This record gives sequence, C-alpha cells and structure tokens, in this order.
Amino acid sequence: MSEANIVDITPFLAKHQLPLKYQYLSEQYFVPLAHDILESKKSSTPLFVGINGCQGSGKTTLADFLVTWFSNNTSLNTVALSIDDFYLGKESRKQLAQDVHPLFVTRGVPGTHDTDLMNKTITQLLAGEVGIALPRFNKHQDDCVAEQDWVKNVAPVDIVFLEGWCVGSEPQPLFSLSEPLNELEQLSDKEGVWRRCINSCLANEYKSIFNKIDYKIMLKAPSFSDVFTWRKEQEQKLIAKSGVGTGTMTDEQLVYFISHFERITRENLNTLSRKANALIELDSNRDIVNMHLTSDDTLQPIIFTDLDGTLLDHTDYNTSNVSELLQQLQSAHIPVVFNTSKTFCEVVEIKNELNIQQPFIVENGAAVFIPQNYFELKPIGCKEVGGYWCYALASPRSSLLSDLDSLDAQYKAHYKLFSELSSEQISELTGLNNAQARRAQTRDYSDPLYWYGSDELLDTFVNDVTALGYEIKIGGRFIHIAKNTDKSAAQQWLVKQFTQHFRKPLTVIALGDSDNDKQMLEHADIAIIINNPSSKKPVKLSHNKARYSQSPAPQGWVEEITTLPSISSILNTIEEQKSHG
Repeated sequence: MSEANIVDITPFLAKHQLPLKYQYLSEQYFVPLAHDILESKKSSTPLFVGINGCQGSGKTTLADFLVTWFSNNTSLNTVALSIDDFYLGKESRKQLAQDVHPLFVTRGVPGTHDTDLMNKTITQLLAGEVGIALPRFNKHQDDCVAEQDWVKNVAPVDIVFLEGWCVGSEPQPLFSLSEPLNELEQLSDKEGVWRRCINSCLANEYKSIFNKIDYKIMLKAPSFSDVFTWRKEQEQKLIAKSGVGTGTMTDEQLVYFISHFERITRENLNTLSRKANALIELDSNRDIVNMHLTSDDTLQPIIFTDLDGTLLDHTDYNTSNVSELLQQLQSAHIPVVFNTSKTFCEVVEIKNELNIQQPFIVENGAAVFIPQNYFELKPIGCKEVGGYWCYALASPRSSLLSDLDSLDAQYKAHYKLFSELSSEQISELTGLNNAQARRAQTRDYSDPLYWYGSDELLDTFVNDVTALGYEIKIGGRFIHIAKNTDKSAAQQWLVKQFTQHFRKPLTVIALGDSDNDKQMLEHADIAIIINNPSSKKPVKLSHNKARYSQSPAPQGWVEEITTLPSISSILNTIEEQKSHG
C-alpha cells in the first residue's frame, strides 16, 4: 500500500478510544471503501453519502475516519453530519409527546428530528453554499447546543456524509404494524398510534432527505440482540468522557431506550443490506468479517487502442471527432491506452492536444509510458523519463540496425527505413507535415521499413529476418519488425499494473484495424476490428471472436465504444448524476 494512503491514525485512535487493530481495519477495509466512494464521484457535483448502522456499530467513527482520509489524500472538502445532531430539543419533544404520543418524548425515532432543518442544511451544502451552520446536539444534556456555538463551513463541500441508525430507512407495509413487537410497544403503544406515526414520517419528510443519498453504506450487525451490548459500551464511553448526568442511562434505562429502535433496526437488517453500495458485516465482537462493494460486481473496463486507422482517420489524423468522448471516458475513470506504432514524441503531442493523462504504449509494444504518480507505486523495472515511468520491453534501435546490416545486401535496394525517408516522402505516404514527420522519425526502439520490392523478395526477406529471432507485422503502410515483444506483451504487462490499481476485476477492450494489431486483439476480453478499406492486410483472429465496425475511423471507434454495455452504463450513470445535481 502506498504511503499516501496510510493515515497516521494514532490521534484518531485516542480520540475514539479504539484499539490498535483499527489500524489494520482501516487498511484492509476503510481505505478501499474510501477509494470506492472517490470512484463514485465522477463529476464536480457534490456527493451525498449515507451511513447506516444500529447503535454502537461504529458509524460515527467510520464517518470521522473517511473525513480524515479524504483530508489527507485528496483536495476534496468533506463534512460529516450525524442525524443525532438534528434531534428536536427537550421542550419540543415534550410538546410532541403531549400533542401526538407520549413515547415521542424519547429522542431517536423518526419524528424526533428537525427534518426541515436537516433538509435545508443538506440541500445548501450540496448546492455548494458556504457559511452554513452545522447543528449540534448535546446527548449528555439531552438538548440542542446553542446555535451561536454551531460550526460553519468555510468552503464549498465536495462530499457530505450523514450517519445515523435510521439513515436510509424505509417505511414498512401497514399490515406489519398491527401487532406489537416488544414489551414497550405492547404496554405503551397498544393502539399502534406511535409506530404508525413513525412509519408515516419515514414515508414522507425523511424519504425526501434519504432520496438525495448517492452512495449508501451499511454497518450490519449479526442480529438485534447484539445492540444492547454495543450500546452499553457506547454509554460507558459517554460516562467516561462527561460523567454521569441526565443524558446517561442505567442498564434498565438502556433496555427501555433501545426498545424504541427495535422495529426499524430489525427491518433495516432485513432490507437495507440488499440496497447498500457498501455492506460491512460485523460479528458479535464488532469485528468486520466481510465487506461487499456493489462496484465489485461490475467489471472495470480498460481500453487499448491502435491510433492510425482505428481511433484516427488515416488521411488527416483529426482528433476533434473523438475528443469529447475521450474526455468523458477519462472523467469516468475508464483508461484509454494508446497502443501504437507511433513514437513517444508523437503520442505525447496527441495526448496534449486531447488533454488526457493516461498510460500509453509506443513503437508496437517496445515500451510502456505511465504518467508519474498515475499508480500509487512506481512499477518494478521502470525508469523515469520526462515526467513518465518507462518500462522498456525491446532492445534499443541500434540492435535492430546492426541485424539488418548483417542480411544479404540485395535487400537494401528494395526498402527504406522510416528514419531514412525524406520529409516529402513521409508526407506523401502518411499525410504528416514536416513537424509531425520529425516527431515520427525520433525513434528509440524500432524503425519500420517501407518495402517497394517484389512480393517474392519480400517473402525471402521475411524468412531471413525471422531467422534472426524477429517477428514481422504488416501494418497499414509499413512493415514492423520486433524481437521478443509486440503490442500484446506490453498490453499484458500494463494490465497487471491495472489489476493492482483497481479493486474490481477488469475487462480488457482492444480496438485495431490491421494485422499489426492481431495479438493485442487476441489477448483482449472484447476485440473490436475497425473497418479500414485501405489496410493492406486486414486482421483475422484465430482464438478470439471479434466485433466489426460498420464505419471506418473515427466514427467506427465512437460507435463501437459507446454501444458497449460496460461503457454505456457507466457514462449513463454519470449523466444521471449530472442531472440529479
């Protein structure tokens, strides 16, 4: 794990009176959870995260940890709210008890919160407003803290956390309210007025707040029977911090108190666990036994693409038709890796024009370049080159030139290396201007050749080059020669790095248009062949079933990517979030 993602939580442990094992829990579960929340924030719109769990399950501690992590590891501004801080004061609850039902004098259940204030506060924070007063409640005094002592946010908030035992709770069917659940309901709510009123609150004012939640976390207890033990530990911490007072309870009072929450807590254990984005299951000791993220059920797409004739039109190399989609994919955290015969200088120029920061593969798999700090740790074997981590798979270009010189001299008259062509020849063959041609000729590992001899002599040449241990790929315009590497080898190495970077399983999508892309396509989960009428040797796969585009580049690339379910579902979710915002 990267040092950047390990928070020094010694003060945090002391603040919450936590054992040292919480350090392990944070690294094993809570840091991946934080990353998943971060992945869910795919736009500039503030994210609303709800944390549900019964009393004593660790909701407040988790919310505080997440705020601490985001503060230490991102530039995002976060705030944690507790639903408890929106309790009505003692006098308001006394009035509620007189007007509706005596049980409403006890704080906690739906109906005992100031939902208008809660809705207004959260709405203002999600709207990016500053100077919003954040309410507080003093449990020791069982009353609201004076408004002049409330803290205000000084900057727009990017993520709002709301934690509470009933956060996200839903109303029950009316028929399920007919029979009392425990002694409290049997003795104090014989007619069911109190529980029907609570249910009505969940169906109306609380629902309007909980429907705003974008990401739901549930800390799930094994059963309701564990709640008393956990809540008792929570009470002991409160007494140790503030002393015995009107806001603390004896064991008998605690049993009476938690009976108010039993119905909804049991319902949450049965229903909310199926709707949480992150389900954290606890045992009787409150140790985490499992965490399931719904994002783990969705494969993470990684796109590897050739450029000429695949992403870009062979004739004009115009990027305008793909720029918007590439920006959308980058914002959605879907990597698009250029896997091309082009050089480092050429790809950097294209990346700068498109304003994207992603790894890329040059010279037909000769080397992989990764923007520094793109991954948490620099992969083993990488060198730092011009702001990138470089992993070379091929030998330097000088080795190739030496081997070509050792071949029969007759071949020399029938080909020219790319580096030997004039600017005019390159422009005629590729459509590149002078500046583009110079970048294309700045090669580190390879030197494609343009063959203008007979097909018969080419066969002999290929045999001689192959005998030296090289592989020959016939591209759209040039012959590519490589030893012990190709696009697929570089692709597979980079996939391993992505596997360590992403928590969820990957689905590798590869797009190409010629035989030079065959191995890259063969080793993909989804292979897409872009229609290229000018390709000298169209690709035919041996071991993989491919999709074929109807249109050539770039339209074919756009059509195929946007119709893939694994891509369109993510992009549609982002559009929904923008609309929601």
